[in-house]
Amino acid sequence: MVFTIPDPHIERWLLLDGAAFKAVFGTGCNAPDLKCERSLYKRQLMDAIQSAEFTPLLGGIEYAEDIVRHMNLDRIARLDRSFGRFVSDLRTTFSGWQT
Repeated sequence: MVFTIPDPHIERWLLLDGAAFKAVFGTGCNAPDLKCERSLYKRQLMDAIQSAEFTPLLGGIEYAEDIVRHMNLDRIARLDRSFGRFVSDLRTTFSGWQT
């Protein structure tokens, strides 16, 4: 098991891959910047989902698994340092299982 604490927020990670978002919702989204205003990314995720004419009953986090399933992890890891560290730690853990 790998634990991670997204920096700054998981909602930002879910908005980084517009193609993955489009695969789930049929329309892309704008990638967020690195500003960390309280609740900014939560609001951006909800707004993007609502713009795609979906209803985010739990703020949008209920779609996380669907979005992640379509993400290009390598590309997002290059775009976001925090996500890159997570992917690196995950790969290190997986490679440890092979030995």
